[in-house]
Amino acid sequence: MLKGRNITGIIVATIYCLIMMEILLRSQRDGVVHLPAWYYPIIPIGAGIICFIFDKFVTFDFFKEDER
Repeated sequence: MLKGRNITGIIVATIYCLIMMEILLRSQRDGVVHLPAWYYPIIPIGAGIICFIFDKFVTFDFFKEDER
């Protein structure tokens, strides 16, 4: 299913999504805050960039066992 994918990148991207969503939700609790429409697409775009960087540039994966 995830053959060739970097599991570390997927986990880091998931953590990024959760933190960004928490930041966006907390910014609205303080009162009526009108966030620009481009704030919400930052989450999936950032997750895609993180996965791309870990798949193409960071070759070491912390969660895969060595195939020796």
